[in-house]
This record gives sequence, C-alpha cells and structure tokens, in this order.
Amino acid sequence: MVTLSRFILFISCLIFSFSIMSQSPERIFYCSFRPEGWDIYRSTDEGKSFSVIAAHPALDYDAVITPDGKWIVFTSEREGHPGLFIVPLGNDAPVRRLIRSNSMQDQVNFSPDGKWMVFVSTHEGNAEIYRIPFQPDSLLPIERAVNLTRHPGGDFRPAYSPDGSHIAYCSDRVRPIVPHPVFSFARQRSGDIFIMDTSGNHVKQLTDSSAWDGSPSWSADGKGIYYYSGQDQFFSIYKMNTDGTSHMLVLDKKIPAVSPVLLPGGELAFTSWTESGQFKLMTYYPSTDSLKALYTADLDMLNLNTHPNGSMVFHGGAKPTTQEYNKGGFEGELLVNRNDTISEMGKPIEFYGVRRAFTAPPDPAGPYLMFNVNNAEGSEVFTPWLYVLLCFPVFGLILFFTGIIKGIRDRKVIPFWRHAFFSAIVLLVMAIVLGLLFYLTVIQILPVVFIRLGMAILLILSAGIFWFFYRKWKNNTPGQGVDLSLSKWYALLFGAAVLSTAYAGIFINHFLNTSSGFYKVNYLTNSITPVFEFQKEAATNPINSQILDSKITADGSQYIFTVGNFRGDATNQGDVWSYRFDTKKISKLTDSPYNDGFADFSADGQKMVFRSGRNGNFNILLQEQGNLVNISQTDSRENFPSISAQGDKIVFSSDKEGTGSPVKTMDLYLSILGEQNKWSEPVKLTASKGQNAHAHFSPDGEWVIYTTEEYGINDEQPLIQPYIFSPQMYGEITLINLRTNEKIRLTHNKWEEGAPVWVKGY
Repeated sequence: MVTLSRFILFISCLIFSFSIMSQSPERIFYCSFRPEGWDIYRSTDEGKSFSVIAAHPALDYDAVITPDGKWIVFTSEREGHPGLFIVPLGNDAPVRRLIRSNSMQDQVNFSPDGKWMVFVSTHEGNAEIYRIPFQPDSLLPIERAVNLTRHPGGDFRPAYSPDGSHIAYCSDRVRPIVPHPVFSFARQRSGDIFIMDTSGNHVKQLTDSSAWDGSPSWSADGKGIYYYSGQDQFFSIYKMNTDGTSHMLVLDKKIPAVSPVLLPGGELAFTSWTESGQFKLMTYYPSTDSLKALYTADLDMLNLNTHPNGSMVFHGGAKPTTQEYNKGGFEGELLVNRNDTISEMGKPIEFYGVRRAFTAPPDPAGPYLMFNVNNAEGSEVFTPWLYVLLCFPVFGLILFFTGIIKGIRDRKVIPFWRHAFFSAIVLLVMAIVLGLLFYLTVIQILPVVFIRLGMAILLILSAGIFWFFYRKWKNNTPGQGVDLSLSKWYALLFGAAVLSTAYAGIFINHFLNTSSGFYKVNYLTNSITPVFEFQKEAATNPINSQILDSKITADGSQYIFTVGNFRGDATNQGDVWSYRFDTKKISKLTDSPYNDGFADFSADGQKMVFRSGRNGNFNILLQEQGNLVNISQTDSRENFPSISAQGDKIVFSSDKEGTGSPVKTMDLYLSILGEQNKWSEPVKLTASKGQNAHAHFSPDGEWVIYTTEEYGINDEQPLIQPYIFSPQMYGEITLINLRTNEKIRLTHNKWEEGAPVWVKGY
C-alpha cells in the first residue's frame, strides 16, 4: 500500500511538473515608440563611400571613433538596454560589450589623449554624465564610473575640450517643464549648454534661451563652442565663446540643423531632415556660404563623427519595409524585441515591446495580440457626404465676389457700400453656419441629437430671413432696382444657409468613416486573422467613435474596449463595449450620457472597474451585480483603473495631489477590499514628480506595473521627436511590490514607452 501511494504521488508530481513546464512563462507587453533599422556606417575616404559596421537587427547608434583611430565605440540595444559596445578597425574581431550594467549607456565622447571616456547613463536613476578610463580590452563594471553631474535634471551629449581640461554638455536642469502645445497630457522640456571641469566641478551655464540649445561641439582651437538652438522657432547652428559670450548665428539657411561637427577641412557638418521625413548629413562651406549633402544615398543619416585621418562614422539606414500587419497600426516591425526575458521577480517573464500607441492586448490562450484599426485611412476617413457640404462655402465665396464685382460695376446706380455690406454678410453667415457646426461637433463634441437641435434652430432663423427677402424680391416692381437686386442675392444667400443646415443636421452621422476592424495577430509568425467589425451607434458623435482602450478578460472569453474621445471631458459620450469570442455578440456594458471607459474585470468576471464622468468629473467606479460604488470620490481627475484578478485590489491614476499648471501630474492610488466587503480609502503608491499612470496588476495580484516620468528624459528632445512621433519622450516601465514596497525599473532608454499589461503564460 505504501509503495502504491508513493507511486501515485510520484505520478501526480510528474504530471504537475509536466503541466508547469509545458506552460509558457508569464508575459509583459508594453507599447513603444522605438524606431528600427539603425546601423553604424563608416567611411574611410572623407565621405565618398561608406559601409556598414557590426550590422545587427537591434538598434545601433551614436558611434564615435577613438582618438587613436583604432576603435569604434557605439550604443547598441542588442542585449536589451542600450549599452556601449566596441569594435576594432582593421580586423575581424567580434563586437563586444564595453561596460557591464543593467542601465543605459549612450552618447560617448573621448578625452583628446584617449585615456578617458564620458557618457550618459541612467545607472543612478536619471540621465547623468559619467567618466571612466578607456580600456578597450576590458569589460568594466559601471560601478567604476564616476558620476560627474549629480543633478536631478537630465544631462546629455558631453564633449571634451581639445586640451582635455573641460567638458561641455547640455542639461534640462534650469527650465521649467511646460505643457505640450498640442497634447494636453504631455510635458515638454528645454535645454541649455553648460561647461564643467573634468571632475564635475566649476559648473557654468553658457546659454540662456527658452528654446532648446544642445549638442555642444568645440572649435579646433578650443576657443569657441558650436551648438544648435531653436530660439528662432527653427533649429539652426550657432557659435559662442567658451565663457558664454558673443553668441552668433553661423548657419542661416532655413533648414533644420542639429548635431554640429567640424570637419578636418574647416567645413561645418550637421544633421538635417526634409519635409518628407528623410534625415541627411549636410555640409556647410563658410567660404562660399553654400550647402551640400555629404552623401546622396537614399538612407536616413544622423549624428556624424569624424577623425583627423579622414574616417567618418554615422548611424541610420533605410526606412523599414512596410509589412502586411501594419494594417493594425503597428509602426514597422510588430515587436521591438523578440527574445527578452526578465527575472527580477524571481521567475522568468517574457518581455515584449509592441510598436503601437496603446498596447495591443494579449490573448491568454496563445501567442496572439488583438488590435483594431479604422477601416479608412488618410482622406478616406472623410466620406462623400462631407464633400457635398463644401458646396455651401464654395457658393458663399461666389456670392462674396459677386457682391464686390456688382458693387464696382453698378456703383453709379447703387452705392458701392451696399454691395460691400452684402459681401460682409455673406462671410458672416458662412462663419455662423460652419462655425456652429464645428463648435457643436468638434469643440463641445455633443451627441448627434444636440447637433441636430442646433442646426434646426439655425435652419428656422435662416428660413425666416430667407422668406423675408424672397417675398421682398418677388413683390418688388421694376422701378425699384436697388431693393430688387439686393433682395434676390440675400434670398439666395439665406436659401443656401437653409439647405446647408438641413443637410448638416440630417447627414451629420455620415461625414466620417467610423467603421473599425478588429484583428488578432500571431506575434511569433506575424499572421493576421480578422475577428469582427464595429460600427458606432447612430446617436454617437463621429468624433466620439474612437477605439481608445482594449483588454481581453483573464479567462479569454471577452474582448473589452472603449468607444469615445481620447481628449474628451467628463460630459462627452463614451462607453465600454464587449465582444464575446464564443457567441460573437457585441454589447454595450455601460450606458450613460457621460464619459465611461477604460474598463477592467476581475478573473471571475463579477467585478468591473471603469472610469466615468457621470458625477461631473472623472471618478473610478466599481460595478458588481448591478451595484455601483465610487472608489475615488474626489473632485480631481482619475483615470486608467485596473482591478486585480482576485478582485480584491484596485489601482488607478489621479491628479488630486499633482502639481503643475495647466497640466497637473498624476500619481497611482491603491484601494483594497477589506472586511464587510468595504473598500479602503485610496492610498498613494507613487510620490515622484511627473506623470505616473497606466497601472496593471501582476497575475497573482502582488505587483503593480506602470509607466512613469520619474526618471525624466535620457537624450536631447529635438534629436528624438523629429525622427519618430513621440509627444512625450518620458516613459519607463516600473514595478512596485505591494507587500514590500520594492521598486524595480524594467526599461532604460530614450524612447517613449508605456501602457504595460501583465498576463499569465498560455
């Protein structure tokens, strides 16, 4: 009996072990604005030709030739976090890592004698400038590097002076962070040029403009510093003395110019980009005040570095080939990394970055991501119904010029001012009709019924005025030429207004193509499968028909998504919808006239947490068995709620203690289910300056993963944002353990990344 019991126990353990081994590790997905396709290129004939150095599928950039001309040191993401790698010139030795670290290293520069190198690293949190001996045959630990800046601001692009006594660099430490001019949720920085000695002492600020001044580059004699600046609303190259005096514009060609570098012959090279988005290396010849492209190849080329022996290096490459699965809104390759595994939580977890503005939610049953895309692209978003409405302003312009022409031609019979007054009325009526339609539809983003009500009121007023002038026109006698002529034109004007307002009110639902297709993509094979299509409700303003947020429930039975407006306020339309994979049924889960969205479910499907504007401002609501509980109960703005799979914890973002005007920053708050089924008062989880948002629980409910601005930015903003759309450069993925308060930072780089989702293996 004992033997049989042991045998059964052995078989049970074996089956359990096999089931564990057969299941893939837990998975974390996050969105990334990271570019792709960058390699290091080298020229040995002063730019006449070039070739790839150390090609790799991962990003390689910011290459520098060492002062002795024997090595190229560059930044690569081939092992995960950006790090410094080295490759010798003149032999086939492999590329290898130069500094051992789990943080970012980038933007390397060498002392003139080649004994020291400085670089930017996130080793101690934010971007700082470090100095370390250059030992090309060694793998040095980051702990041997000396932090020269030690400032909570970001410090970037260090450059040794020709005599090796000073280091110039850029820093965002001085300027206040301001709102993005377009995106209300994002914050922008600006930088200035500083100088320090090689020990990090005697720091002096050299530039003082509200624009970004960056990428200092020393003149050959060490008496001047070149830099780029956007102080005239256009990035160009400037020069100053090393004490910060005598600032002068060097390049005045009205093309973008950043990253200046002096060529051995005295010419000035820099990085520029065209209106089509191609990056080029340009050369400026001061003697002839002329420009010339350094290379003519059809490649993106950025950040030139030169050596006195004529060698040059830069990074860039061809634009990524458009893939079939880009239909899902993925920019370039679907994943930014395919084989990353993290083990900071004591177990292996697969780590995937997805090229998308919001993370495409993973399917718990397999290697699939769900995504949606508007079925129309570009100009196809506007339907022919909208183009018909354009007949009104066209007709209005005809009437406007008719009034002017007739006023000039008939000025001896009819005073010119009467026709000029008519032309002014034409402009006023067009502005009222189109302005009211724009106000109701786009600014206030009202439901269709209110838009139609506004158009109906305007139609009645226009019809009354039309009838007045029409009767006056028809009742006039031939001897009353003045009144007859103008009454006819006024009747035509307001008749057109009647037709336009009636048309706009009737067909407002048809002006935009709001149909969305939903698909799933196998992220291992990139194959796509259509799932369903969604059409907005008839009463929904087309502007409020965006698909904003989506999740797959823990049991894999439902796809949850929000239909609303990303920048809408609490009173705008917004609802949570569900698609069931088994029945293929689409249903609305919230039904209020206010802004509901960003829903999440407990694993048993009994609890749904979501953001709602039904209390006049955005609060976090919990729906369970038909009952609603307000978790946050503040006058502040709460968003991005998540509930643990166990249904006992809720985390969300709130700006109730945020600072900044007009953009208040957000922190994470946690509420826990206690005795008698009561939820605790939300407790603040994060205390760092900046935005903290998009939180999500680990499958066991012990960790919260989120996006944070805590660490600032890691490179000069003007060098990143023109290349890839990145409204907010900040965004590092971070973990908090809810029992121990341990915090782990998972990403270190200079790309915007966020909206993480943590799911079980399949």
